[in-house]
Amino acid sequence: MQRSITLLPVILLLLLQSCTKDELTLPAPVQFTFEMVPHEEGNNLKSGPPPGIPPAGRIRIDKGSLVISSIEFEGRRDEGKDVFFGTNFPEPVTINLDTGETSHELTFDIPQGVYNRIEIILEIGGDNHTPMALEGKVRKGQSDQTPLRFEYNLRDRIRIRAEPGEQQNRIVLRKDKVTTARIMVDAGEVFQFINLHSLPGGIDSLQLTEGTVLISSQVNTGLFNSMASRLERSFRVIFE
Repeated sequence: MQRSITLLPVILLLLLQSCTKDELTLPAPVQFTFEMVPHEEGNNLKSGPPPGIPPAGRIRIDKGSLVISSIEFEGRRDEGKDVFFGTNFPEPVTINLDTGETSHELTFDIPQGVYNRIEIILEIGGDNHTPMALEGKVRKGQSDQTPLRFEYNLRDRIRIRAEPGEQQNRIVLRKDKVTTARIMVDAGEVFQFINLHSLPGGIDSLQLTEGTVLISSQVNTGLFNSMASRLERSFRVIFE
């Protein structure tokens, strides 16, 4: 009798540990959504145009597209094993950044728990798909507005450190709640240091492609190299 009494707390502890372990394997639904933060020179620029600059050269970016071929998830939890997985899509997922529309819904079951670190890796691009584009207008005169397109036409991997939502210190995924992971692309981070007035020859020195100021790895490459180096920092992902 004495022996069974001594073992009882140990058995209860093992059962509790087993239940906790089982709970940490239960799936929590996470839906990925996409959106874009528009950019307008003098509005969301970190430093607006100097006083007296005429409207010519002012930029507004309010449209965008993104193509992803895979998503990887790397998560570290306070309790339970760390979580790593990757998903390769049968065909690339196309995303309209200004409307948030996606060609396929992106919802995953991820083990629940309290995460102290999550990183999301997006592989952008696909066969015959432009990985990412940001579009808008640039003023070439007092009233003349010319289409402007930044085209990132290189397949790449974008690594994003996830953030918790407002008034949260950590990311908590629960089996009984759908968590939204908002992936945001801030166009201002890509365009913030672009001053078309400072170009040798000014705006008119930019090469046009079918009436559009195209900035890509083949056209207006000086601007492209400067902007492409800031592409990754334009991404944020917030778990809410």
